[in-house]
Amino acid sequence: MWQIIINGPGYFDTAYELPEGVTHLGRADENDIVLGGDLVSRRHARLVAEGDSLRIEDLGSRNGSRVNGAPLQGSIDLHPGDTISLGENTLSVRQPNQVENAATEMVDLGAGGVRRFGHGDDVGPSVILAKNLKNVDLLRALDNFSSPFDETPATAAPFAPVTPQAPRGAYETLLLLFHTAEALATSTTLTAFLEATMDRVLERIDATTAVVLLRHPTGVLVPAAVRHRGKLAKGEVPVSDGIIEQAMSEGRALLVGDVRDDRRFAGRESVILYGVDRVLCIPIGLEPPFSGVLYVNTSAKNETELEIMLDTCTAVAHLVATGVQKFSASSGGGAPPLRHHLERFFGPEVADRRAAEAQRSGGRLPALAECNLTIVHAELAGFGSLGLKLGALRTTELLNDFHSRLGGLVFSFEGIVESFFGESLRALFGAPASKPDDAVRAVRAALALREDWERHMARRPAEERCELRIGINTARVLAGFVGPESRPSFSAVGDGVNVASLLAATASPGQVLITGKTLAVIGARFDVVPLGERLLRAPRDKVAAFEVVDEEIPQLTNPGVR
Repeated sequence: MWQIIINGPGYFDTAYELPEGVTHLGRADENDIVLGGDLVSRRHARLVAEGDSLRIEDLGSRNGSRVNGAPLQGSIDLHPGDTISLGENTLSVRQPNQVENAATEMVDLGAGGVRRFGHGDDVGPSVILAKNLKNVDLLRALDNFSSPFDETPATAAPFAPVTPQAPRGAYETLLLLFHTAEALATSTTLTAFLEATMDRVLERIDATTAVVLLRHPTGVLVPAAVRHRGKLAKGEVPVSDGIIEQAMSEGRALLVGDVRDDRRFAGRESVILYGVDRVLCIPIGLEPPFSGVLYVNTSAKNETELEIMLDTCTAVAHLVATGVQKFSASSGGGAPPLRHHLERFFGPEVADRRAAEAQRSGGRLPALAECNLTIVHAELAGFGSLGLKLGALRTTELLNDFHSRLGGLVFSFEGIVESFFGESLRALFGAPASKPDDAVRAVRAALALREDWERHMARRPAEERCELRIGINTARVLAGFVGPESRPSFSAVGDGVNVASLLAATASPGQVLITGKTLAVIGARFDVVPLGERLLRAPRDKVAAFEVVDEEIPQLTNPGVR
């Protein structure tokens, strides 16, 4: 089975399973996959899937097609990992087996990723097994194994009865733990260790989904490794905040049953869509504050004995905790590791990549360098007066939500969280490495921030609500790491950096404003309303301002899968 991941106008990491035979791509509505953009022809290209082979052919498009950056001539075979460029669209080729990697740094539904549901649900009545993390019963399984050394001469009385053959489940569990320990010893990064371990868990438990969520320095739990069996809808994987909260608060490994039949979960699309009947949730670590959770979805068809299933996952969670400690351990002298510093600014996967790059260059992080940057400044309108009314406790809770939710969303769009200033956030797109769609991702991120915060505020009492206002500017600035090696900071310097915050201050609650410079870069992808000039600083500092309403799909181009 072949799969493509589409990014472009109207698409964000959209997965499409290619059927056997021909799939047409282009701007016209009669195509199987309709692509947006001015550089896409009406009938642009076609993909031909035949078993384990996949081929692409350009159909005489006006602007041509590219594969891995090289112009496409005629028809060529594709391989997993290839990248296809059709106008403004990028298609990544994949050939997932039964186990599919859906890793993402998402913490909510703003842009797809790990689907969080069930916040605040009481899952207690559905818990069918709960175990203290310090009492792992897996060692008892080893007593079921016989070995040549257990055999005694006929003339001697045995010390204890010997079971002639180990149960199949105990053998498979021991094999899983062996391979997990092996991966722990041989993996060079935490991501590689977690992904290999989740693959093994899916095989041993015969689960539908296995996820490791780790606590980010901002406090939010973010996916560090996700494995899923079969097709994912919009790249989303169901994770219940209610179950996670109960496991974390009790500090126990939980097995929650009858999820599909439970009235609190049965109506949720994610539970039905992914065939979730039972959930295993195990905190990572022995004592609070736990560093994360191991979260596993299984179906009722799973024949693994429930207690063995929970014991197995609990033991794996202990090994995962060891892995987290190993890869976050100090490299010497008691100083925090490089990756720990990078996690303040980047999502987990990007932090891993940047840390590896820095290691190859002798531990040096990229210094200030000139670059084109899109700056997003988001702030809570009227928060100063609201904070005084709420008091210290509720204000702290609200700010914690603000920091954790918005930081995770920025990471999901591959942005950098430069800094939080109380009730405001500044994110950067375009450094330390630039991409053609930096400004587009920045505006998409801003819309996702607004939507997510509005949804979050709707669940709070009316007197505790406040809205976001956002300003975005694109400018030529200096960006990179500054400060001592013991505490490096990623910073952007230049006149254009503060324009975003000054523009946000002129916005009404709920507005997303961009400058003319940003509009010139993003083109006609978004529905914008011109607002004229805005005075940023008296007496003469003015910029042309535009309000972004939503992402627009032109009438003649209706992106989507037919």
